[in-house]
Amino acid sequence: MISQTMMTRKSLLLTVCLLAAFNTSRAAAQGLLFYLPEDKTGVEYEGTIELTSIRTDIAEGKETITKAREMSIKSVGREDAEFEGVVQPCRWIEIKVVTGTAGETGIETGPVGARIYKVLVPEAKVIAEPTDANGIPNITLPIVRGFRRTGESQVQPMKTNALGIYPTVSQLINYPEPEVVAASETPQTKVANMSFNAKHMRGVYVMESPDSRSTNNGNFWVTQEVPFGLARWEVVVTRESKESTADRDKFQEVENVKTTMSVKRILNSAESELVTN
Repeated sequence: MISQTMMTRKSLLLTVCLLAAFNTSRAAAQGLLFYLPEDKTGVEYEGTIELTSIRTDIAEGKETITKAREMSIKSVGREDAEFEGVVQPCRWIEIKVVTGTAGETGIETGPVGARIYKVLVPEAKVIAEPTDANGIPNITLPIVRGFRRTGESQVQPMKTNALGIYPTVSQLINYPEPEVVAASETPQTKVANMSFNAKHMRGVYVMESPDSRSTNNGNFWVTQEVPFGLARWEVVVTRESKESTADRDKFQEVENVKTTMSVKRILNSAESELVTN
């Protein structure tokens, strides 16, 4: 696990990146995309991500760092392409995530900057259910090909056949057995003079190893009134640790990450930000 000393020296953004590397072998989830809207449309979100670290070396016993976050998801083109041996309709999906300190002119990201992913996704693979028609868990976003850019670096082709959303892009996970809290609810969003009728869902996902445990509790509001399906989400990821030989009841919390995001703007003429060949 990441030590308390390291966490006091690093920003929340770097912490999230390190935790992403830690959890790569345990889970990656689609989470964000529930359905495909019309091409050239999209959505922008705004919110915060808050990291609380348990610390024994300060009087308060814990330290909290809060960062602003913005995200956009856009459909930026259609193309027929071969996937799993079949030529089929695909969609170019572009996801941008910006995390940093809120300032008067926007979010100050520091050296890492924004993360942008542009991926060609088989339309049939964007589904709202935890599993597909064959019972296969909907845990990654399959792609034909894709590109990414971090900060001011050059656009790079992605050397993978899937995009993992959790935890680098979003703390949301594809919960195996989500429950319906309310079939119809109006979640709070940041869109002026607009409201959305949504289904309030709740899910829990636990990842555990001999010396660490991560519990992801998510509330999310799903609606077809918002491109791609999400009006709001609230996620708390609690991480615990213990000696690998100790009993499971010895797990102690070392940190939690709370994310709150909601719709800020609906995009009706979405364009790509990445220039690719």
